[in-house]
This record gives sequence, C-alpha cells and structure tokens, in this order.
Amino acid sequence: MNASEQGHRAVRQVVCDDVVVCNAADHIDWSAQTVQFLICEDCLYVGCTPGGRVAIRRMDQWVVIIPDFTAMLESDWSSMEYRPPTWMAKHGALSFSRSSWKLFQAACGKAPSFDSIAPATTSELLRLYHFQAPRAFLGDYLSPSLAQWDLILCTSGQDTGNDVRYLRKLFSDPTIFDRHEICPPHLDSYAVSAFLDLPGIPEWLIFSSESDPTVRLSEDIHFRLIPSGLASIEGSQSQTT
Repeated sequence: MNASEQGHRAVRQVVCDDVVVCNAADHIDWSAQTVQFLICEDCLYVGCTPGGRVAIRRMDQWVVIIPDFTAMLESDWSSMEYRPPTWMAKHGALSFSRSSWKLFQAACGKAPSFDSIAPATTSELLRLYHFQAPRAFLGDYLSPSLAQWDLILCTSGQDTGNDVRYLRKLFSDPTIFDRHEICPPHLDSYAVSAFLDLPGIPEWLIFSSESDPTVRLSEDIHFRLIPSGLASIEGSQSQTT
C-alpha cells in the first residue's frame, strides 16, 4: 500500500479454485446495500475503485453471490460503478449450501448469517439467467431485448418452436412473471438444450422438458415461474371458496 503511504498490511483473502473471490475479507462493508468483494489494494477503502460489487441473496437452502442488477440498472454510470467482479463475469455466480456458507462466514468474520440474508426476487433470478446466457447470444446482459434469436438453430425438446417461444418470455423486458418457486425438475423430465449457430454448434442448457418448465441456473438450482396476474387470480379464488 505504498501508493497511499500506509506501508504493508496483512489481509485475509478468500480463494476458490485458485480464484480470489475476496481480496481483503476483513475490510468488506457487509452492511452496505451493494457489497464490494474486490477492494482497492492501494488503500483498502471500499468504493475507491469501481466494480467488484455483488448482491448476496438466499435461494431456498442456498446462498448465492450474484451481480447487483438493481444498482447497475440505475444509470449508465451505475452499470460500470457497480459491475460484478471479473471472476464472476468469467466463471458465473457463486453458490453456497447452508453448511458451506458457515465456512465462508468463518473466513470472512462479519458475513451475514444464513437466515438474515434476503431472498432473491423473481426479477433477480431472471436477470441472473440473462447474465449466465452465452455472451454471443446476449452480449449486454442488462438488455435482454438485444438477444440474438437468429443464432438458435434448434432445441433438444419435442418442439423447437414452443421452446423458443417460452425462452423469449424469459427474456421479455419488462418481465411477464412476478412470482417464482425454487424447485427441482420432475424426475421424469430431461434438460432441454438450445444449439447455437456458432463454430462447434455450442449447446446451452435452458430449462426442463416439462409443460411448465423449471428454469436452470445450475445443476443444483432451478426455479419455476408464475406469470403476472396469475398469483392474484389464485388468491382471489382461494378467498371466495
């Protein structure tokens, strides 16, 4: 830290598969609305350098470290100031089981407890789905309307047209969904893939083969969406019966 005339200081880092997730865990401001995982190494002041920001959310029995989409969508400046760490852009979001989160807490000291973490919203889940889509298909994950639909050659589902129509709904902006449930796909279903018109015909796992698909975020985390308005209709029916 010679640049700030503070000399040398020892810091505690959190490393996962040789990737530095937090470069100064003891200096993270866990009370901030947008948490910065990668802090300026010249002064160790939060916010001195842009980027390295994350949101910490709970998805059922999982804790996920995701981009802070709400902050980034405020303005063009915010999209750069609150952008996620470079490791997340390269490797994707980070998830922890409840037991793994306790280990992370031990390494970071003041990290929030599992039960105090806010659950992910439906909008955040969809934004995360956009973030993890192939970059050739969606270069700007904050602008789902820019998806390159002509890149999809076909899907592995029974009806490519139906699959693409549902996939388009997942990329609608504003979203047509307002609720979700975290749930695994049915045991008798399979993962539907989209194949892209790119060298090597890359495969993109998109959702389950069910008539009401579960959307795939990872091998362990899936969610099912409920269209806007349906929740209120169901609630009205339940009140009148």
